[in-house]
Amino acid sequence: MMWLVDGHNLIGQLQDLSLDDPYDEAKLSQAVRSYCMRSRTTAEVIFDNGLPGGLSREMSNSAVKVIFAPPRTSADNLIMRRARDYGNFRDMVLVTSDRRILRLAHAYGIETMASEEFALLIGFRPVEVEETPQSDRKNGARSPEKDVKIVFDKDPNPVVTQAEIAYWLPIFKRRLAIARAARTVSKWAERGVHLDDPDSDS
Repeated sequence: MMWLVDGHNLIGQLQDLSLDDPYDEAKLSQAVRSYCMRSRTTAEVIFDNGLPGGLSREMSNSAVKVIFAPPRTSADNLIMRRARDYGNFRDMVLVTSDRRILRLAHAYGIETMASEEFALLIGFRPVEVEETPQSDRKNGARSPEKDVKIVFDKDPNPVVTQAEIAYWLPIFKRRLAIARAARTVSKWAERGVHLDDPDSDS
């Protein structure tokens, strides 16, 4: 099995790494290499802005190829080109949260995993996005905060405040990401590929 990873998109979804870090690509590549060695899978990690571009021999090994898009070529285009050229889509998972790439991948029938979910597999913490009120389209001002009502048997009109939503939403999103990653691990285990447990501390 091979992971095709949108490198900078993945870094942008992590709490533990920053795109401002001059060694961010190397740190991510090391984490992906460690995971691939443990799970007996392979990966191609593609980054933008490579000079002169192409395979990085310093960051690559037998399990992981690290590729930088050459000048005047976007990583997005290179990722889709690599995905289309890869013969057996059943053995590949494209890792990205870029909506444009996801739409194209789905059109080609390529299996995908969100960057936030893959982050859990390789031992990183995905970012937690805070929900903000929508802007008023007419004047650009923020719309007034509104309470969200949820119906329960015992209380027909309980009120959930914005503060409670802000507290619980990141927790639910993380649990959902863990559940999705676990389902992917289970699915590949049925195919004979044993991946690490995304919710384990080992």
